Amino acid sequence: MRQRPHCNNHVTPDAKDAKMIALPPAIVTYFAATHDAARHSFDTCFAPSAVVQDEARTHRGLAEIKAWHIAANAPVSAVVPLALREKAGRSIVTAKVSGSFKGSPATLDFSFAMDAGLITELEIT
Repeated sequence: MRQRPHCNNHVTPDAKDAKMIALPPAIVTYFAATHDAARHSFDTCFAPSAVVQDEARTHRGLAEIKAWHIAANAPVSAVVPLALREKAGRSIVTAKVSGSFKGSPATLDFSFAMDAGLITELEIT
């Protein structure tokens, strides 16, 4: 199994690292929610029955997802969205994830399913 971080930390709007891409509002909120000032908005980007799959684990519902998200942030210092593509009704964001973990930086895909402007599923690979 390859080493990679639990991803999802700071979105870095550094134009040197990534071109600006237009992300749906809930996805912007998801990536921004690791900043202390934006943590309160984390719950607003997920549907109540949302599911997250990361590192062979499944997290269901807002309470589990929030606990996972907080714990997953420890080794990650930045997430830079590099590209957005649509496939089979999903928004897939490729992002560079950096931090204090083996193999940093890592390029990961965040595959979002959405309904009514909220994230219903997220798979990180």
